[in-house]
Amino acid sequence: MLNGKRTQIRPLEMDDLDTLYEWYNDHDFSYWVSGNWPLTTLLRREDLESKLFEEDANRYAITDLQGSLIGTIGFDQVNIPARSARIYVGIGLQDYWGKGYGTDALTAFIRYLFGQWNFRRLTAETWVNNTRALSCYQKLGFIAEGRLREAYYVEGQYFDAIILGLLKKDEVVRL
Repeated sequence: MLNGKRTQIRPLEMDDLDTLYEWYNDHDFSYWVSGNWPLTTLLRREDLESKLFEEDANRYAITDLQGSLIGTIGFDQVNIPARSARIYVGIGLQDYWGKGYGTDALTAFIRYLFGQWNFRRLTAETWVNNTRALSCYQKLGFIAEGRLREAYYVEGQYFDAIILGLLKKDEVVRL
């Protein structure tokens, strides 16, 4: 288990699935995570289980210090020669939004990925209107490195994606 000041990160458990299914079918969570609602329109519960436990091998649960599930965090798009990966985070319980829980979990997770996994570069992506996510990443030292024009389609409009990056050599100074 990874420990932050306000959060803990642990492997996902089968008992988490019902809560995750609710979050991914919640308009507000899905809207901010991906600009879509719901993410599971065509997914059955079994499909979500397969995705979370088989395809997303590097997705973890975020809990508060009392052990309550509040979100997920993970990485994908691993490039071994470049020692890089893309990270993502989502806080599912709205009572925990905007209160530093995502930042705390990302801080512990970034240290783990740079230290234990020996990544030298991490990237993150979000859509331009997700100012809460952009602020969180930038607070941790991520720099906006690119923009994918009209990459998200949200409620009848196209929005740009923002690509952010953090290098290991910068992490020591900022985290």
